[in-house]
Amino acid sequence: MSRVQTHGIILIAVFAVFVGISYALGTGEPKVIPVDSGSWLPMDFEGWHGDDLPPQDAWRSQLPNARLLARSYTKGDTIIGLLIVESADPGSFHSPMFCLPGSGWTSTESGVQRLSKGPVSKAEFVQDFAHLVVRYWYLAGEKLTAGLWNHKWNMLVNKFEGITGPNFSFRVTVERQGARNPNEVADEFANAALQQIKNKLVREASRQKK
Repeated sequence: MSRVQTHGIILIAVFAVFVGISYALGTGEPKVIPVDSGSWLPMDFEGWHGDDLPPQDAWRSQLPNARLLARSYTKGDTIIGLLIVESADPGSFHSPMFCLPGSGWTSTESGVQRLSKGPVSKAEFVQDFAHLVVRYWYLAGEKLTAGLWNHKWNMLVNKFEGITGPNFSFRVTVERQGARNPNEVADEFANAALQQIKNKLVREASRQKK
C-alpha cells in the first residue's frame, strides 16, 4: 500500500470518527441559514443572462438527498452550464474528477485556479472530439472552498458549531466558447459568480443581525 493510500485511509477514518461523535453529542439549538438556491446567483448579472433548466434524471437518481438547480447562462456567443447541488448530506457532494470519468470523459488537467474573488477547482476533459472546461467550488455555511474534502470538513465543523447550512456545490461548464478561449470564459463566469455569492453572504449576515 502506498503512502498516499495510507494517508487517505487515515483521513477517512478520522473523518468518520468525528462524524460519529458529532451525531452522538448533538449541538443544541442550530443556527439556521435560510436556503433558496435560486437566489444565490441572479438570473442576470455582469452581462450574463440565465435560464432555468430541468435537472437531468440521472442526477436526481444519483443524488436522492439533494436539491438541484440547473441553469444555462448566455453572454454574447458564449454559453455556460451551471449546476448547483444543495444538501445536508455530505455524501451528496462529489468532485467532477470522479463523476465525469464515469460518463465517459477523460481528464486531461486538474488543479486550483486562483481568481481575484477566490480560489476554485479547475479541470479539463475530452471525449472523442469534444473538449470540456470545468470550474467548481463549494460553500458550507459561510465558508467558501475550492476542495471537496475541505468542504466536507467544513460541514462537520459547522455541525459542531450549530450551523446547519447552507451546503452547496457549484459546477460551471463551458458549453459554447464562441470566439474566446474556454478557460477565459470559465474564469470570467466563476469570478463573477463568486462575487454574487459573497454579496449574498453579506446580505444574510446583515439580515440575521437585525
